[in-house]
Amino acid sequence: MQIRRAVAKDVDALSALAMSAKAHWGYSPAQLERWRGLLQQSVDAMRTRPVFVAEIEGKMAGFYALLARGQACELDDLWVAPGCMRKGVGRALVAHAKRNAATLGAASLHIDTDPNAEHFYLACGARRVGAVAAPIEGQPDRVRPQLVLTVTQAFAGVSSAARMV
Repeated sequence: MQIRRAVAKDVDALSALAMSAKAHWGYSPAQLERWRGLLQQSVDAMRTRPVFVAEIEGKMAGFYALLARGQACELDDLWVAPGCMRKGVGRALVAHAKRNAATLGAASLHIDTDPNAEHFYLACGARRVGAVAAPIEGQPDRVRPQLVLTVTQAFAGVSSAARMV
């Protein structure tokens, strides 16, 4: 697996990957359509937040985007292609995001996640710090967990002036 910086020509593939990953959780086609605008990636957004792509044998396996917020960073997106789930892609992307957060001087990585992904992030060492109401049709009590992942001491020696890889 290799992780590289996304480029403009990746935008359509990134958007398709995000939609297929969200669909993996069994949401209705109508609900997925309501989320399409939120899942859509754009070249403009890539200019304001770095996006990194995981590839396996030249095929896009997942990606994440990182927003710098002072002493914290936000994991703005993290999606893994359904066929690549449970193969270490997500963990590799989270580790890469932690390293990049460290380069920005962040002490933590904040995650606003789909409830279906909470277990994954908890297994990566995140802790739940809250929840945001996110009801959808058929799930009036649905919430999006709010998580924090500490950028560990292993990354503390990385200079904040270092470029993100």
